[in-house]
Amino acid sequence: MKKTVIITILSVLLLLPSCKKEEQTDTTAIPLPPPETAEHGTDWAFSDLDSQIMADDENFAVTGKGFEYRGGYLGISGDGYFDVAVNYEPGPDESFTFEFDYYAKDNGALWLGFWLYGKDSLYGDGTGGEWIKLSDGRLDFDDKTYGLPKDKAVRIRLCAAKDGFTLYADGESVIASDHGVQNGGGAIKLRSDKSPVYIKNLAFRLGI
Repeated sequence: MKKTVIITILSVLLLLPSCKKEEQTDTTAIPLPPPETAEHGTDWAFSDLDSQIMADDENFAVTGKGFEYRGGYLGISGDGYFDVAVNYEPGPDESFTFEFDYYAKDNGALWLGFWLYGKDSLYGDGTGGEWIKLSDGRLDFDDKTYGLPKDKAVRIRLCAAKDGFTLYADGESVIASDHGVQNGGGAIKLRSDKSPVYIKNLAFRLGI
């Protein structure tokens, strides 16, 4: 009888470390997005990402592997990537506004690309366009680093015209660039660089 009790106690003790390990592998807690600052009317293409973007969506295209829809966001917390593109590609004389919320934690990062040669363009592939890297508390562009709100979801608004662009974070101007349009205009996209990173409230329209 004593031998049975001892074996049972040892078995329970052996299981405890594995239980603790499982508790430590919880996925990233996603914060609420910033409060709405503007309504997205009929002139906007909009997806709140509360539900899956389907393959036949006329506004946005999503590819990748290992990504998830969770808490009203689309993102990734482990291995894999996601790639989200606006289906309309503005021409050289068309201005546009692109808006989204993002949340990055730890080493998580997101690339924002525009005036790209095509939807399949990647950072550093030699096809040109503008690329901005967003992470937790910082933004990297044109060999410069800018501070952003940290440990929260941030709303990004990009306003682009043929003679330059302005990028806002939570309504505050972060970049005002005179870099002119490249590739005769072109694709706009978001691509995860590292995890965890999540996006929400995709919005696009022609005009600033």
